[in-house]
Amino acid sequence: MGWVKGLQGDRAWAWLVRVWWAALPFSAGPVLADGLHMTSAAWRTTASVGLWVLWGAVLVGSLLAHPATLVLVRLATPSAVVALVWSGREGADWGEVAVVAAITAGVAAVSLSAPVGHVFVNGISYGDEARLLLRPSAMLLAGPLPVMAAITVGGVVSGPLLLAAEHWAIGGVVTAAGGALAMVGARSLHSLTKRWLVFVPAGVVIHDHLAVQDPVLLRRRAVARFGPARQGSDALDLTMGAAG
Repeated sequence: MGWVKGLQGDRAWAWLVRVWWAALPFSAGPVLADGLHMTSAAWRTTASVGLWVLWGAVLVGSLLAHPATLVLVRLATPSAVVALVWSGREGADWGEVAVVAAITAGVAAVSLSAPVGHVFVNGISYGDEARLLLRPSAMLLAGPLPVMAAITVGGVVSGPLLLAAEHWAIGGVVTAAGGALAMVGARSLHSLTKRWLVFVPAGVVIHDHLAVQDPVLLRRRAVARFGPARQGSDALDLTMGAAG
């Protein structure tokens, strides 16, 4: 099982995300600064401080492999792409914006990949166990999951930016409501990072609150092989509708 937990290729993908995120102030910073140049001083200051705080939090979180920090990284990298596209809305060098946004989008895709998820969920594994993160269902991926991610990020950033634009009433309401929605969204997304197959010396544990009420150990001697179920099989489906 050591090969599952210690796959060097997985760590390489995780480091790609970390290195590109660390380089964002140099690669994306000028683009974002140009985008903020046409905004009011208060809005620009609020956005700038927020971006620096986000960058620092995600950088530290990316170095601390944990299911919770996986959620942070997977929310932040696509959000960076959105911010870059927004920054190119007026008078921007779209060639530069497109290059930086495209690379960041590629890194965001890597952050959503199985190898990166594998590295982060194994940050809290014990001894000889190895955890494999389970995919969400295709139905969740098709709509509810991206919407929940957008609500979580929007709930955090919308209120302060509205207040900075001096929309006091709606800004106050959105700050309070958005904060509550962001907490609910973050908890929901975090729960999906705690769905694992756990390989242990005694066998395999199904740790998935959506499929089984309590973790189930399949002892090594009782497992003949792993593989797709044959067509027409009456085997119990515990994939929860995941694709693949």
